[in-house]
Amino acid sequence: MNEDWFDELTNGEPLLCTVMQMSMIEGLLRISPISETKKGEIYRNLEHMSELEAEELIIELRKDCIETDVRKQWEQMFNQNKL
Repeated sequence: MNEDWFDELTNGEPLLCTVMQMSMIEGLLRISPISETKKGEIYRNLEHMSELEAEELIIELRKDCIETDVRKQWEQMFNQNKL
């Protein structure tokens, strides 16, 4: 069996981000406080991102996103005031 099967499968290049990652990023961008310029840049480069880049972006966007659920917003404010 060929041990380089994965490299042959991907042609030695990183895999592009999945449709699920794209939709997750698009959803997070709607509630993200980053500038519209940065959002536009992300949208333009979305199809060309690797899986790893997309995963890193999702993690970053989740840190910065603004909760839309009022109860979760209140819990976040309450927990921040305890510190």
